[in-house]
Amino acid sequence: MLDFLRKRAQSLVIQAIVVVIALVFIFWGVGTNMMNQPEVAIVVNGEEISFGQFQQAYDQTQTRIAQQFGGTIPKELVEVLNIRQQVINNLVQETLLRQGGRAMGLAVSSAEIQREIESMVQFQENGAFSLERYESILAANRFSPTKYEESLRHDLLDSKTVEALSAFVTSVSDAEIEDLYTLENETLRVEYAVVSPADYLSAVEVAEEPLAAWYETNGSTYLTEKKISLTYLPFEFSTTANKIEIDDAAISAYYEQHQESYKNPEMRQARHILFRVAADATDETRQEQRRTAEEVLEMARAGEDFATLARNHSEDTSAENGGDLGFFSKGQMVKPFEDAVFAMQVGEVSDIVETDFGFHLIKLEAVEPARTRSLDQVREEIVTTLRMEQAKPLTSQLAGAVYEQIIGAGSLAAYLEAHPETAVVKTDFFARSQPSDQMVADPAFLDTAFSLKAGELSSITETGDGYAIIYVEAIQEPQVPALADVRQQVEQDYRQERAAEKAKSMAQQIIDSAHAGKEFASIVQELGLTVQQSGPLSKNTPDEQAAFPQQLVPDAFRLTAASPVIAEPKQVGDDFYVFRFIERRAPEQEISAEDRELYRGMLLQFRQRQLVEAWIKQQQQEAKVSIHKSLQDS
Repeated sequence: MLDFLRKRAQSLVIQAIVVVIALVFIFWGVGTNMMNQPEVAIVVNGEEISFGQFQQAYDQTQTRIAQQFGGTIPKELVEVLNIRQQVINNLVQETLLRQGGRAMGLAVSSAEIQREIESMVQFQENGAFSLERYESILAANRFSPTKYEESLRHDLLDSKTVEALSAFVTSVSDAEIEDLYTLENETLRVEYAVVSPADYLSAVEVAEEPLAAWYETNGSTYLTEKKISLTYLPFEFSTTANKIEIDDAAISAYYEQHQESYKNPEMRQARHILFRVAADATDETRQEQRRTAEEVLEMARAGEDFATLARNHSEDTSAENGGDLGFFSKGQMVKPFEDAVFAMQVGEVSDIVETDFGFHLIKLEAVEPARTRSLDQVREEIVTTLRMEQAKPLTSQLAGAVYEQIIGAGSLAAYLEAHPETAVVKTDFFARSQPSDQMVADPAFLDTAFSLKAGELSSITETGDGYAIIYVEAIQEPQVPALADVRQQVEQDYRQERAAEKAKSMAQQIIDSAHAGKEFASIVQELGLTVQQSGPLSKNTPDEQAAFPQQLVPDAFRLTAASPVIAEPKQVGDDFYVFRFIERRAPEQEISAEDRELYRGMLLQFRQRQLVEAWIKQQQQEAKVSIHKSLQDS
């Protein structure tokens, strides 16, 4: 398909041509490697395309493709996509389209360009065109009005040419519409068998020589993780905090400043019995639940134990606890429930309370009045807080001072020799996924440690608990382990691979035998497998509950009575599927008037697209095109 048409394509039911090209305001990047070349990049029937124009188109295409992959084109796709050739083809085809339009006598007037620009929301303020905004946006993107308007003239001429060509196709027959409707809405049934590697696992023999050869080939998949051993100096906030003394005056001042945080709101303990009512319940169901609630309410007010009633009648998970919801404060329950509870007296049973969950009966068990915790009750909490507040800057200063001394001493080893009292941690070799018990298992710590080279000292690294200065003693690079060290996993993988090969071979055997004329069901049964039949399969209304995998439906629809069996097994997960065409059925419902018009429009656009593409292809065959040698080099 021509890319310049595909970029402008829209769809009704399936993809079809857009006969009026959408004008999108896109500013291309400038200043890249080809912009300053004095020669032209491409010449089409004497019309020149500069290297600047080529580079702009290339940058736009690359950006558009990258956006489809989350911002970056995967390296393995760069060569496959061949963006350079795509851009060359598009530029040539667009030039031919304009040339053809001019040959037809088509042109774009200045008034048309003006109307198009004035209609663009990018250049409007408060719904009206703004010349100031137009000029400022162009200037910000290094576009002159002349250059932009000429580009727009090209786009409008493209659009006019496509419209003129499309006008030669004005209708499609009812027979074509009905054929397409049938093709899109027919159903198909297949019979199939599933060949599972799991059925062959136990038959796989593991001999030493084949296993060793297999591991020789696949050993790289068992590479060990990179491991490192460290010497590091920890500077923990808690260690510094434990050395700080906090006087009573500071404790009292903190308490006075933060009294609000030590206030406990009023708490209430309640039990409830819930009679659930779904949001979409009928009026009859709602009334029935209310009547049940009224009956239980009478029993509760007659003196029956509320907890026992909750166990027997409540439809809430709290029923097993006698409906007990524990203590809670305002703001923790839904509003109607909360309003009822906080208006009750201890021991009182509420009237029926309705919430989004249904109908509730509530009994207030206890009230814990609001109170403020005393200074004595929160003293230790305040001391811990104040110590940590002071410890953080002191710990940072300490780590900074030690780091400067290490640099002054010339090495960590020299510093430690001069300061044997320093707290130091030495680790064994460890992988990132399995931090040593001797060390800080903090992400920032590990990021730093595994970014260093052997014999390299880190800067001061902040962790969640403090700071650290890290030195990498040695590194063990990833390596293929001895077979004996990973034998259990290797044997398991070896068995699975061999079982998968056997399953695929058996599936192919079914297909080959069926192609040779044997009955599909007989072949499957002779191999001890089960023949299954799909229900009606549809292209457009997939049945996600169907046993036959939805991803295989397109393959099934490629089968016919003349060629009923697939050519090779289809894998879904671990299993291999083989299947055979049974029958194809036309849609049960006739095409509606609405769908007929929908398909008519879609087919018309498709025919128009075919005509435009054929026309451009013919123009390209007759055109004289030269491409600069630098664009032809790979």
